[in-house]
Amino acid sequence: MKNSSLMKLMPVLNGALLRGKEDFIVDHVYHKKQDKFTNNTLVFYRKNMKIPLNLKSCVIVTSNKKAIDQFPTTYTIVYVKKVWLAYRRFITYYRQQFNLPVIGVTGTCGKTTTKEMIAHILSFKMNIVKTVLSQNGLSNNIKYLLQINDRTDAAVIEMGVSSTGHIRQTARYFKPTIGIITTIGTDHLQGFTDHDAYLKEKESMLLAVNKKGTIILNADDENTKKLNKRKFKGTFIYIGEAEHSDFQFVNVRYHENGMRFVLRYRGQVYFGFVPGFGKHNVYNAIFAIAAANLLGISINTSIKRLETFQPVKRHLQLHTGINGSTIIDDTWNTNPTSIQAAIEVLAELSKGKKSIAILGDIEELGQYSIIEHQKVGEIVWKHKIDYLMTIGDQANEITVKAKELGMNSSNIFPIVSDAQLVKLLKQLATKNTIILVKTSMRKSYRDLMLKIKGQK
Repeated sequence: MKNSSLMKLMPVLNGALLRGKEDFIVDHVYHKKQDKFTNNTLVFYRKNMKIPLNLKSCVIVTSNKKAIDQFPTTYTIVYVKKVWLAYRRFITYYRQQFNLPVIGVTGTCGKTTTKEMIAHILSFKMNIVKTVLSQNGLSNNIKYLLQINDRTDAAVIEMGVSSTGHIRQTARYFKPTIGIITTIGTDHLQGFTDHDAYLKEKESMLLAVNKKGTIILNADDENTKKLNKRKFKGTFIYIGEAEHSDFQFVNVRYHENGMRFVLRYRGQVYFGFVPGFGKHNVYNAIFAIAAANLLGISINTSIKRLETFQPVKRHLQLHTGINGSTIIDDTWNTNPTSIQAAIEVLAELSKGKKSIAILGDIEELGQYSIIEHQKVGEIVWKHKIDYLMTIGDQANEITVKAKELGMNSSNIFPIVSDAQLVKLLKQLATKNTIILVKTSMRKSYRDLMLKIKGQK
C-alpha cells in the first residue's frame, strides 16, 4: 500500500477528528478479519470487530463517538456518519492515485488460468498485482487493489460473479482499462432469475471498462455473440478459430504435457505451446497473448513465456493413481462448461485405454439443476466414456440421462461412500486406465483424492 497522511485522508473520509493528530502516516488498512494489524493501520471499525489494544498507534474510523473510551489514548479516533461509506470513499480515492493498466478477467470458465497466464507473461519485466487463485469476490479483491503502489506497472484482476451487479461493483473500484470475457456458459445461476440475467451480468463488462479501453472477446462462443456490443465505445479484439478473429489459432493438437497450436495475427504466423491439456487452454493462452500485446509485449515473447507457465493447481493436473492408473485432478471447481472441457480431455487422453469419469454435484444451479446435470450425462455418453461414477444427489441426474441414452447400466455407479469408490477403482483400474475426478472446491475432496491416488 502507498503511504498516506491522515491529513490528506480526512476530506476523503468526510470525518471529524475526535482524538489524535492529523500528521499520522497510514500504511495499512483493516476492514475484515482476514486483514492484519500493524502500528500504522487505518481501521474501519464495525460492531464486534476485535481490535488489538497493544499497538503503539493506529487510526480508528467509527460512527460511534463513545468508541473513544474503548481504545488506548495512543489510538487516533476519527468520527464518520457511516463507516461503510467512508470505506468506499477511501477505496475510490486510493485507486484514483494511480494511472496504470488494469486487466479485468471474467467468464464462466478460464478466468483463473487466463489471469495467471497474463501475469506470468508480464512479470518478467513488470511489477504485477494480481488476484490469488480463484479468490475473486469483491471483499477479497479490495485487498489486491490496496497492494497497488507507485512501483506497480499493471494489475490483473479476476472478476467473479454470483449475483446481479457484481461486475459493475468491482469495476467501480478497479476501473479496468482492458476487459476479457473468456466464455459465457452456465454457473452460479442460483443468484439469478434465469440464464438471460446471468448473460446480462457478463454483458455489464462492456460498461465496466474505460470507454477508451479495450475488450477482448471469444469469437467462437455462442453466448458471447449475443452481447449488445453497442454498449461499449472502445475497441473490441476477438480471439478464436473463427476467420474474423484478430488473433486466430489453428492446427491445435495434443502434445506431451500440453497443447501445440499455430497463431495468425496481422499476416504473421507463430508456433506456440502451452502446458496443460485441452483446447480451452489454447483459448486461455491466446487471451493472455492478446492482453500482453496491448501492453507492449511481443507475441514471440509471450509464446516463449507461456512455455514455462505452471498449470494452476487442481486444474486438470495429472497424477499416478490406484494400480498405476492416471488421475486427471480437476477438483478445483465445477460447472457444465468446465465439465465438458474436462471430459474432452479425458476422451482424448484415454484413446486406446479405459476411461472413468468421477463427477460430483454442480452447485448453485437453482431451478436449472436437473436439466444441467442431465446435459452432463449427454456429454459422457457422446464421448463414449467407459465408466461413470457420480457423487451426490444432484449428480445422480447425470447417471439417469446416461442410462436413458443407452450407456451400459453395469458401467454406471452412483457412489455413496469413499470406501465404495476406492473398492471399485481397485477392481477396474490398471496402468491403462485414465480417471477424471471432477468435483467442486466448495466441498472438500482432498482425502478422497489421496485415497484415489493410493496415498491414504
